[in-house]
Amino acid sequence: MARLPRRLAFGIGGAEIGASLAFVAINTWLLYYLINVARVPPLLAGAVFVAGRVVDAITDPLMGTLVDRTRQRLPRLRWVRWGALPLGAAFALLWWAPAAAGEAATWVALAALLLTSVLYTVVQVPVLSLTPDLVPDYDDRTTLTAVRTAFAVVASMLAVALPPLIVSAVSGGGDLAASAPAGWAWMGVAFGLIVTAGYLTLPRLVAEPRASSEARGGGDAAWWTVLRSPGFASVLVTFLVVTIGIMLVNSLLPFALESVLLVPAAQQTTLLGLLFGTAVLTFPGWAWLTGRVGKRGALTLGALILAGALLGLMGSGVGAGMTASTLAWTALAGVGLAAVMALPWAMLPDVVEFDALRSGEHREGLLYALFTFAQKLAGSIGVFANALATSLLGYQAGSAVQAESTVRGLQIVLGPIAAAVFVVAAIVVWTSPITRASHARARAELDAREGAAAAVGAAPAAALPEGPPR
Repeated sequence: MARLPRRLAFGIGGAEIGASLAFVAINTWLLYYLINVARVPPLLAGAVFVAGRVVDAITDPLMGTLVDRTRQRLPRLRWVRWGALPLGAAFALLWWAPAAAGEAATWVALAALLLTSVLYTVVQVPVLSLTPDLVPDYDDRTTLTAVRTAFAVVASMLAVALPPLIVSAVSGGGDLAASAPAGWAWMGVAFGLIVTAGYLTLPRLVAEPRASSEARGGGDAAWWTVLRSPGFASVLVTFLVVTIGIMLVNSLLPFALESVLLVPAAQQTTLLGLLFGTAVLTFPGWAWLTGRVGKRGALTLGALILAGALLGLMGSGVGAGMTASTLAWTALAGVGLAAVMALPWAMLPDVVEFDALRSGEHREGLLYALFTFAQKLAGSIGVFANALATSLLGYQAGSAVQAESTVRGLQIVLGPIAAAVFVVAAIVVWTSPITRASHARARAELDAREGAAAAVGAAPAAALPEGPPR
């Protein structure tokens, strides 16, 4: 695995800590918080997630187009400087306001989630759109994505494992489902500060690559033409399916650990730490394997490993607790999780050159904005599916002890159903036409075209071609 400049690695890593901490904490714990603490009915709590995506469907592509059109006069890192602090504040508000709103909790939760989501877009889309410029090489992008995802997994581990400790400490112990709202509010403030600090690391350590005058972006082609770019649709669908699977697991895991495996809140941190810690340790191995079998082959293997581990974990039995079997299946799940978290993001930058060849424009901002929207949409679908499941299964808010039928239903959703989603992802990823060889050819053709354009840069504008050569 190639070595990256240290400032680049820590700059991208810091931003990823901010992004993943916010995204994973919301998609893992917000449903649990709304149902058990703010006392929002499960279906309404799930609807909050879905309703927020209606606004994202408008704001995400707009933000991507805006970044592409203004990148020459408005550096992308400036959006990060402007938005990091408001995003951290909005995140903190999300964990305080709903529980304090009483009967208006549903509407307050929706408003706070919308605010957080829009600010996340304003900051995250410019950050992601830098990737193709920072690392143009096919394999170097896998290396950067592995580094980035290693930081993401650490942040995910914090987002999943720390809330039980913080909430229990403030609430004085007891069942997490019956915890005091103050513990969640303090968690929101602590995480909000980390989100802001993480994002602000990037502009302090990394200089933005200068946008060339030949790199047009967000111009004549409509945004939906991105969907026709070679490889984009297959990568997008793969990412959607993988994210739905991850969110099914993330948002239901707090319910299952407490009510199915009967793992106490204090021990949940150890189990979740093992899951994400294993993922971090296996990233170098996945990067090595990707260099030999390609991104499609490695992602397929990772998705199948995760599917098998989920079946094993939920098959351990009700009340299994912290047994050797539980620990082993959790560690194996971490191995698969590393691949499904990293490799879809490593595949996306490769689409940039194919889109530029087809459209004649550099549209990194739009490509990543659509991916960001897909991530939010898939996350909301996964969370809503779990909200529907908890409602249909008769989950009793505020109690760790659930009926036998509820426990069995949780096992099925987190086991066979989630595993089936990852099997589908393993199948879909093979439809991607982008390989190392095809990407190298596209990169060479694009470099030749832009080199020719630079050589005639002094010619009158009317003499220059308006799109890719026919």
